[in-house]
Amino acid sequence: MTVIDLHCHTTASDGTLSPQDLVARALRDSVDVIAVTDHDTTDGIDEAIAAGVELGVRVVTGIELSARTSERNVHVLGYFIDPTSLELRAALTELRESRLVRAHGIVERLGELGYAISIADVEAQAGAGRVIARPHIARALVAKGLVSSMKEAFGPQLLADGGRADVPKETLTPADAVRLIRTASGAPVIAHAAVGHHDGVTRGIPVELIDEMCAAGMAGIEIDHPDHPPLIRDRLRALADERSLVVTGGSDFHGDPGHALGNYRTAPDQLEALEAAAT
Repeated sequence: MTVIDLHCHTTASDGTLSPQDLVARALRDSVDVIAVTDHDTTDGIDEAIAAGVELGVRVVTGIELSARTSERNVHVLGYFIDPTSLELRAALTELRESRLVRAHGIVERLGELGYAISIADVEAQAGAGRVIARPHIARALVAKGLVSSMKEAFGPQLLADGGRADVPKETLTPADAVRLIRTASGAPVIAHAAVGHHDGVTRGIPVELIDEMCAAGMAGIEIDHPDHPPLIRDRLRALADERSLVVTGGSDFHGDPGHALGNYRTAPDQLEALEAAAT
């Protein structure tokens, strides 16, 4: 059986394994195909592909774009993208700058709330030249002993969407994220469609928004995800069937501790359909 995990993160964004180490983990855990889907960056792809060639693990080029409506965050995965796309690279530069501005704002608010960390503490968690994300701020809080866990850091009192220390960032609309992935010759997929990450509650993406993204060129929907219980997966699968969407799965692997690599998978025929959907 071919094991395919299409949702993996590295130290290029908020994962804890380098791209090379991620591929080595895939080999160790008998995962045949992985997609590197770092947040708003493609910086880890070349290293992962090189390691994949050496170790015999297929690496799919990918990304996870941050998007937002007036009410919630929406993440959009892109597969078989061209990382050299000029439009994509320009948009990612803007998103990276927006993340940095947001990080400064969050650090300032945390200080006002009595959680004294510096932007240098956050950058130390991210690593040189890496995309800064809220998990890096959360890890800085844990490292300083200001909270006991990542879960506490992402509670409504601090870093959750709309939390006391949260700062909105400039970002794409979900439809624009879909179109951007299409300009980079990729196949766009809604990530964890039944989960509003970091907002303190579980909220599914409204069907109306899914249809808007379909009209913009969406190819698939991530269904087999660790945060989707079986009943939710059944509902999403019916929705995907109605709209002729590719069904994907992935562990949303960020490293240890966390969801195990390869535990949530994409079927081989769906990977083929996803590749065919890329332009």
